[in-house]
Parts: sequence; structure tokens; C-alpha cells
Amino acid sequence: MGAWATGNPSRGNPGIGNGRPNFNLGSIWAQTRAVHIKGTRVNYNMPAQRMQEQPLLHLQEVSKLYSGETPFLALDRISIEIKKGELVSIVGPSGSGKSTLLHMLGCLDMPTGGEIFVEGKAVSKMSDDAVADLRRDTIGFVFQEFNLAPTLSTFANVELPLMIRGVPKETRREIVERNLAAVGMSDKAHNLPSQLSGGQKQRVAIARALANSPKLILADEPTGNLDSKSSAEVMSHILQLHKKLGITVILVTHDHALAEKTDRIIRIMDGKIESDTRKKHAGKNTG
Repeated sequence: MGAWATGNPSRGNPGIGNGRPNFNLGSIWAQTRAVHIKGTRVNYNMPAQRMQEQPLLHLQEVSKLYSGETPFLALDRISIEIKKGELVSIVGPSGSGKSTLLHMLGCLDMPTGGEIFVEGKAVSKMSDDAVADLRRDTIGFVFQEFNLAPTLSTFANVELPLMIRGVPKETRREIVERNLAAVGMSDKAHNLPSQLSGGQKQRVAIARALANSPKLILADEPTGNLDSKSSAEVMSHILQLHKKLGITVILVTHDHALAEKTDRIIRIMDGKIESDTRKKHAGKNTG
């Protein structure tokens, strides 16, 4: 995965030790479905009508039910396609299902119904190790809490996922230096997180998320803990990286001004998509 974070694996934060959350894929997925197209039965590995224009991510009829004394339906039959190179924001009130949706998009948690496709491949058919590899190679994560290792320097934090992957030292150095320069943090390479401002920490987290050259950046409230000036700086770097690298970016935010800077806004309410709007220059309105 692109960014390494400490935390409770059962909540979906990938651990530094093995790079995958603690879940059992086989126990929570519905049976693989099939569809009929013009009378012909086909395996539901990828929707046939999308074979020619394969999205980077495709959630089809995805639901998430949390069990317990009071079961809670966090997502209710969500269907979304994310194309390569899109800049998307997910907005909605607290408890609407935004973060749960982001976890599904990042394969940090598995749905209790429906299917997730990544570049046409059904995640339910992958082993736990394959899903972990998919996250590592395809997705970079940026969290609100930064999740930097407190005893490591800026350089070492960005280098960490590369070390875990076994990238040679000289190559690691080149990648880290390039990524720190991209977010304007080259002069803070030897500083500890405690010596950085909130905005600087988040920029380091973005540099770390880029370490494995992911195709997708997922950012969960990336400016939520920042003041307005730092928020503007962080968002500016995200927009620049999206434009320069052509990388797909999906961010969850409660900041509507920030969301307006993206090309597509998905509004979620009570676990359902309320609207899905693309700006005119980004393509046709989808909802």
C-alpha cells in the first residue's frame, strides 16, 4: 500500500507489520453472481457492458451492515464507477457513510453485499495476501490523523513503505527526495514529526502515500485537523500532484469549499448516494 499507518487493524488501518487489515474475506462476501445478457449466462467477473471502458474502481450494489445489539446499515446498495485520472470528493454529514465508503473504495473493509472491482478484477475472489498487495501497489492513503511514526524523521517516514517492500537503498533515496520536493518538504527531511506543523505533517503523509507510485490516492478528511491556511496549502499540493501525475484522487471532506475544487462531487446521505455530479469541463453529469 502507499502509506503505512498504525492503528487497530480491525478498524481498517493497515498495520506496519503485514500491510493488511484483520478480516476474513471468505466469511463476509455474498456468492459470486451471474447475469443474463441476451439470453447468455456469463460469470460476473466484470460487467460485460463495461469491458471496453474499464474503470479504475467499480462498486456494484455494495452494502455494509454492522452487526451488534443494534445492527446498523452504513451503506445501502451503493453503485459507483471511478475512472482513471478523476478528482473526486465525497461529501455528507457526520454518520452518513462517507468514511465507510472510502474504506470500501480502498479495500480496507469488505462489504456484506455487492461487489468491488479494481481494474476489472473482483476483490471477493482474491486471497487476503492478494488484497494486501493490491492496496500496497495501487492505493496510497492519507488520513486526518497523519499517522506518522513519531520516532522517525520526515525522510524515514516517507522511506518506510519502500523499505518494507525491499526497494534498494539508492532507489529509495531518489524516490524520497523526489516526493519531498513535490510537497515542498525537502528542507524538513531530518525533522521529527513533533517538530512539524499540522500542515507540514500532512504534506509528509502525502509524500509517503506517493512512495509506491500508486494509481489512486484516497484521502480521509485530509484537512480536518488543519487551520484554513494550512488546509489551502495541503489542497494546493493535492491539486498540483493530480494535475502533474494524472493520478486518481478521491477525498472525503466536510469542507464544501474544498469539495468545489474537485471535478466530481458525490453526496451521500444515510448510506445512499444523494447526488453524483461532474462539473461541465470534467464530463457529463451522472446524477
